[in-house]
Amino acid sequence: MATKVLSTTIDEVLAKKLDQLAAETHRKKSYYVNQALKEYFEGIEDYELALQRKGGESVNLNQAKHELEL
Repeated sequence: MATKVLSTTIDEVLAKKLDQLAAETHRKKSYYVNQALKEYFEGIEDYELALQRKGGESVNLNQAKHELEL
């Protein structure tokens, strides 16, 4: 798999957690960033697929309450 360098700024608390996890598991931080991004995008894809199967768009809670007259 080809890779590309990505530089970003993250919250200090997240950075510390990532540093600790990488140190404890002897894995690179990039491994965990890649895993997190994969899971995030898979979640989005699953959500979009569910919307397609449902045959419509999602509505927020306030819209649902209004439509159901709650």
